[in-house]
Amino acid sequence: MFNGFFGRSTHNIDEKGRITLPASFRETLGENPYILSGFDGNLSIMTSSRFEQLRDKIYSQNMADINSRRLRRLIFSTATQFEFDKNGRFIIPQPLRELAKLDGTVLVMGVGKDIELWNPELYSTQEETSEGTASAADLVSNFDLTF
Repeated sequence: MFNGFFGRSTHNIDEKGRITLPASFRETLGENPYILSGFDGNLSIMTSSRFEQLRDKIYSQNMADINSRRLRRLIFSTATQFEFDKNGRFIIPQPLRELAKLDGTVLVMGVGKDIELWNPELYSTQEETSEGTASAADLVSNFDLTF
């Protein structure tokens, strides 16, 4: 049963653009996961089944709508399937590394159904702009999280 991806850690990209993920993330991702552009200057990694659901949802959108076409370009032009090597590494394609400004150290974050890869400095800057308990309370107040 899929419980999600949780936690954060830092990992290094080697000279060939390879990175490892936590073992629990690799096991949960299964075979042939996808890496693609995120929405905040990051990269997203998702299982193949989750990407297929996203793909089907995008396919169902009206092609005549300009925003639908923009979304298709954003998602499909950056999406790449990948495999882990015998050492648990995979290559982040150069265009995606450039897009997310990844070089050296990468912040790997489990964010529930997906994994995000961040340039640590860019993420730190983003976190600083939304820092503090008041900001967290404001964010949470936008969602019904009662149970």
